[in-house]
Amino acid sequence: MTAPFLTVADVRLIEQQVNKILRAKLTSTDQKIVTAVRGLAITELKDRLTHVNEDIIKEVEIVEDSIGAELFVQSLKSYTIPFKPVSDKGLQKLFKKDKKLKLPKLETVDWQEISYLSWLDKGTNRQYIVLEKEGEYTALRGVVEAHTPIKGICAICNHHSAVHLFTATVKGNGDNYTSYSNYICEDVQLCNKNVSDYAKLEDFVARNLV
Repeated sequence: MTAPFLTVADVRLIEQQVNKILRAKLTSTDQKIVTAVRGLAITELKDRLTHVNEDIIKEVEIVEDSIGAELFVQSLKSYTIPFKPVSDKGLQKLFKKDKKLKLPKLETVDWQEISYLSWLDKGTNRQYIVLEKEGEYTALRGVVEAHTPIKGICAICNHHSAVHLFTATVKGNGDNYTSYSNYICEDVQLCNKNVSDYAKLEDFVARNLV
């Protein structure tokens, strides 16, 4: 059996490109347009996913309908590297400064469906973000504005959605602190579905940890 080689973000990218092809087929009767969209989608995948084998590309080349697309995307789960599950104790260690850390319901998390773990403590308006790569975790904490979300572009997934302002404050030299604010999706589950570039997700967290 082939070892998993796709990140969750890779699978999302493949799914997004397949959906572009299906939309073209639904909205256009001109086969040349559909062929062009399919060609662009395949080029995008080949350029961004150089580690993807030709069998996956061939499936994208022949997908014709939503049922076939759904079965194809589901088949990619066997090649997907899941987010390595973290325990309650593990989260407490990552956020050890939070003495009364409100933990998420980890038993409800599908680790094969997320590029990052995040939850909001509505009592404190603190949002917690955790990345995992090869068993190593990176933790980020910020505060969100307790206002009605607005429509905007998410700094994590780069999609247009309902967003709120996330502000991380980091300690600099001496007693100096610096705050970094970004608009990110209010709906973490939706955001995870839209993350198709893990490097950009890592960059977002790194910028707020400086």
